[in-house]
Amino acid sequence: MKIITRIAGVGIVLVLLILATKQYLGYRYFYRYKSERASAKSIEKSFPELERDLKKSISFSKNPLFYAQMSQIYQEMAIVENKFGTEEKRDFYIDQARESLLELIKTNPIDAFAYYEMGKVYMLYNFPLLTYMDKAKRYFLKALELKPADEFLNLNIVYIYLTQWDFLNTAEKSFVFKRLEKMWKNNENFITQLQNQWEKGFPDDEKLKEILSEDKDFWEEIKKYFDSGSESTF
Repeated sequence: MKIITRIAGVGIVLVLLILATKQYLGYRYFYRYKSERASAKSIEKSFPELERDLKKSISFSKNPLFYAQMSQIYQEMAIVENKFGTEEKRDFYIDQARESLLELIKTNPIDAFAYYEMGKVYMLYNFPLLTYMDKAKRYFLKALELKPADEFLNLNIVYIYLTQWDFLNTAEKSFVFKRLEKMWKNNENFITQLQNQWEKGFPDDEKLKEILSEDKDFWEEIKKYFDSGSESTF
């Protein structure tokens, strides 16, 4: 019986040692990736090495962090191909980003940011047509379901909805105003953050003011955050 116990003990130690070694090697290649990423002049030129290191990391350890980074570089390559390359290569990288996120969600199904990233991935398909926007929204809603008070998620998801305002239905518009009011009550600076986000993609905030003024009561509360011309316009 003692011999069996010792053998079992040795077996457990060996298993733990193997697991620790695989974890160490996974992080070893991940840190190499981080170093190469920091010194990379462009994602396109450094992509083969970055992808290789992340694939090696994942081969040793199914760490959600590794899958998240893999999805990130695939998304970046998809954006590059969308601007300067071909639709075929763009969609190839989007597919790879999607697969990485599916693995991430499988390993960590409560990661709200994984669902947010998946929503962004579906927006990239056939861009700028937004063919899969409805599917993207489902992932955005799941992200907010998991982290309803997260400012980053609320800011970016509400911004995406606002950019698609003319295509939203009544329920979706109501959802946006509810999120805005809740986040503003939690942090009055949220409206200013939204303005800043909007102005990164649009020449001015006139359309944003037009949208927000559709809820008269809420607009009365927040119009002070906009310039003086907004009060006479809406």
